[in-house]
Amino acid sequence: MSKGCQEGKGTPRLTEISCPRCGGVIEVFVKMGGGVNETGRLVSDESCPKCGFVAQAGTPLDRCKTL
Repeated sequence: MSKGCQEGKGTPRLTEISCPRCGGVIEVFVKMGGGVNETGRLVSDESCPKCGFVAQAGTPLDRCKTL
């Protein structure tokens, strides 16, 4: 059985969100597979290069403004 399709679901997707503080662009990785409470959440803490705001790991992507 091929693992390619199943492994692909667990690969985080790079997404750009808008910083809620200054409007700058923050690149984040979003978990695409896994448990119900994990899918669609930020994988790691990422900071805004303009103002330093930190988008925290575990934040649901639907709470972020995507670009």
